[in-house]
Amino acid sequence: MANLSNQTFFPDQCSPWTTTVYLYGHLIPAIILFIFGITFNPIALYYFATSRNFRRSVYSYYFSAIAIFDVMRLIIWFLFLFLDYIVFKFHFHAFECPIQVFSESVVSSISAWLIVALTVERCLVTYKPLQTITDTKGKRALIIILSVILTSCAINSLFVKPGFYQKREYREQMRSIICFYEELPMNDSNQYHFQLFLTSQIKRLYTLFIIVIRVAIPFMLLLTVNIILFLRVRQSEKQSIKSTKILLVRHGQHRQITPMIFFSSCILLLTVSPRYLHTFYMNFFYQSAHCSLTHFVPHLLKTLELCNYSFNVFISIVSGKHGRHELFNMLLCRSKNLSSKSYYSSTNHTSILTKLQSQQRLSHKTDEQINLTDKLFLSNNNNSHEQD
Repeated sequence: MANLSNQTFFPDQCSPWTTTVYLYGHLIPAIILFIFGITFNPIALYYFATSRNFRRSVYSYYFSAIAIFDVMRLIIWFLFLFLDYIVFKFHFHAFECPIQVFSESVVSSISAWLIVALTVERCLVTYKPLQTITDTKGKRALIIILSVILTSCAINSLFVKPGFYQKREYREQMRSIICFYEELPMNDSNQYHFQLFLTSQIKRLYTLFIIVIRVAIPFMLLLTVNIILFLRVRQSEKQSIKSTKILLVRHGQHRQITPMIFFSSCILLLTVSPRYLHTFYMNFFYQSAHCSLTHFVPHLLKTLELCNYSFNVFISIVSGKHGRHELFNMLLCRSKNLSSKSYYSSTNHTSILTKLQSQQRLSHKTDEQINLTDKLFLSNNNNSHEQD
């Protein structure tokens, strides 16, 4: 949240266009995105629970959790829009800023870190399919999801501390509601001394730290892991190892799962990062920024961020051929079975895993026999030399 209390605004050269940009660049598109996200994300939850490609897999847990928190983020946006404009009518209350900033930050960071965990999970499967496929009930995924939720709540807890935000104000020129965290001139000096350690500089650094945690680090990890995943999948396709391919298919066909993760990561990177890069920039260069960066850009970037919470899971599903067919048949209430190479029963899965383990044991035994034969051959040669 930018600290704007003691700073002056530019002349009103952008003000005549602010209402138009806000209405057609944010409010109307955001309402459409809200309706789409609220409608489709619950459908996605049902899809991942019933899909024969995802049912009882770790990916269903991750994608379902992402869909849930995307819905929550859309509801938070609509709730405070409704409260500010309809219920309170700009007569703000002290609880609004802490609750809004905390809830938005927690939900957004959880969504981002779950996509990171999903990508890392897929990367581990491509490198060590035997070790990761044994987690058939997804216990590791559930533990990771719970850990991400608790950690995000703990890191963002300072936002709800009383006195962190001093004022909530509506700026008509910008068509924006701003939360101020700088200590404003107050008649009550006791409140200032009570919040002495929460200076404006500490609050500013804490806000920037949260941006790094929820945006910078996850996005750098996503870029790195996706590159590693892409190279590994290409390598596995060139090697054409039959047993590894069977395991990858049972754990999620790499021609379907990997593009889903890739598109999910790209959407997150392209839609969420611009807004927080703008916030980071405005914390340092607000006084020298052009009025378009305060009047136009925030509205457009908020709309762009909402695109992630509305379209992320949807685009992930339709990026795969089988996903599109399953979703289409599900929406049309068709019960026809889809012919898919990734449909394997648990019996086939168990037999495949047993065969692979037996093959590994057989290869170890073969290596031991070869080593023993070599040793006997060397000892016989030594004995013959000694007799000579």
